[in-house]
Amino acid sequence: VVMAVHPHGVASDYRILMDGLMYASFPDRTVLTLTASVLFYIPLVRELCIWTRCIDASKRVAARALTKGHSIMVIPGGEMEQIRTRKGKEEVCLSTRLGFVRLALQTGTALVPCYAFGCVDLYDTYSAFHGPRDWLRK
Repeated sequence: VVMAVHPHGVASDYRILMDGLMYASFPDRTVLTLTASVLFYIPLVRELCIWTRCIDASKRVAARALTKGHSIMVIPGGEMEQIRTRKGKEEVCLSTRLGFVRLALQTGTALVPCYAFGCVDLYDTYSAFHGPRDWLRK
């Protein structure tokens, strides 16, 4: 199963809170979360990622997890959605983020859309440097 969770929010820390529910919902499957590659290079963050069943978000790694029978959770909006997060404004960025759909089709895996209501309201955000942050993301 490929679970596509929307939106990303400022941080996807709400995902850690959902882990217990996720594992209970799929007792016979291992649910792995796709995570930005850069997080595996940051000390302590890497350990947190591994501890919470995160794997690299590359297509090769995700496809291997699916062929081994694991389920994966992906937050398709990624950095783009994270940078655009505004408190009180629910926004999903999907127009250029369809690799997870292709992966599900190629591996014959079910695709389950999920929505995390309220995650954009967890933190106050400021749009003062939105332009430069978006430029750096690219």
